[in-house]
Amino acid sequence: MPNLLFFMTPGTGLYSWKKIGTLDRELKPYIELTKSGWKVKILTFDKEPIPLPEGIESICFPHPYLLFYLARSHRHLGEWADLLKTNQTHGSWFYVWASRSWKKPILLRGGYIQGEFYETTLGPGLRVAAYQEIEKWAFQNATHCQMTTPELSRWIQDKYAVPRHKISVIPNFVDTDIFNPRNNIPKIENSIVSVGRLDQVKQFDLLIRACGKIPNCNITLIGEGPEKSKLESLARELEVKIKFSGNVANEALPELIQKHQVFAVTSVREGHSKALIEAMSCGMPIIGTNVPGLKNTIQNGSNGLLVESNEDAIKQGILKLLKDAPLRSFLGNEAREFIISNCSKEVVFQKDFELLDSLYAK
Repeated sequence: MPNLLFFMTPGTGLYSWKKIGTLDRELKPYIELTKSGWKVKILTFDKEPIPLPEGIESICFPHPYLLFYLARSHRHLGEWADLLKTNQTHGSWFYVWASRSWKKPILLRGGYIQGEFYETTLGPGLRVAAYQEIEKWAFQNATHCQMTTPELSRWIQDKYAVPRHKISVIPNFVDTDIFNPRNNIPKIENSIVSVGRLDQVKQFDLLIRACGKIPNCNITLIGEGPEKSKLESLARELEVKIKFSGNVANEALPELIQKHQVFAVTSVREGHSKALIEAMSCGMPIIGTNVPGLKNTIQNGSNGLLVESNEDAIKQGILKLLKDAPLRSFLGNEAREFIISNCSKEVVFQKDFELLDSLYAK
């Protein structure tokens, strides 16, 4: 019976997922994996264990700084595991180093690449370059790499010189049974909804400014983050009707999202946005900025609208959707079909498990 040791991102715990309402979603692939005979242990940075389904056990690691000693202090985990897997790329070098010490294969999985994120948002510089060198070492020394988009796969091939045969592209998954269209939900007039952490990368200020130019526009932002007070002040200044819903449990999102007419994503960049693909699975008409991580999922005019990252373009795109009910219906239906074909849990889990089985077999 194969044993998988799954590493949380340094400093992040299962409780972090529970706090923002995503724990059940994040555990789904591992619950399914246990049904096929695997045993799973999760290295987490919680202070104490939380209840987990049968076949999954949590190992509470005391502090990220102590990861320098992981290979020695937790040698017993290396003896237990047949295969190691990371959750994200940040801090993955600690885990790759442990895998080499334990002589066990490791799958370096990333929903996004931290080095690419820093380069995109901060620009080139010595600190970014230094970070990328450490991350590059992890990618080159991992047994295999799993990226969520072809775009990210090409980036690590070009920037980190990772050979193509060492990379698998598997998107994030959506539970299409939970995130499904619900026709009986009344819509709020002239309403826009967006989901994400309230920070600068998401550019919610751009969305608020664009909606400030649309009469009687209503915005709902779902999530928490450091920019909340600034966004509240901006909305008051522009007299925009806005509601901050905070973090919402993943299972409650479909109904809340579908009370609105349009789903918007105005980020500087994304990896492979879970909020986006969940909204698409609900059959929501989508408008997104034409940036990495969105333009590879949103097909302009086919399953959503892509616009340039400025107030006027976002405003015009939103107005186009608000004024055209048949277009909203068409784009929503196509978005749903795209997700079923490419990102449903059945499609993604099969690819995930085939990859794990192949690495274990080797």
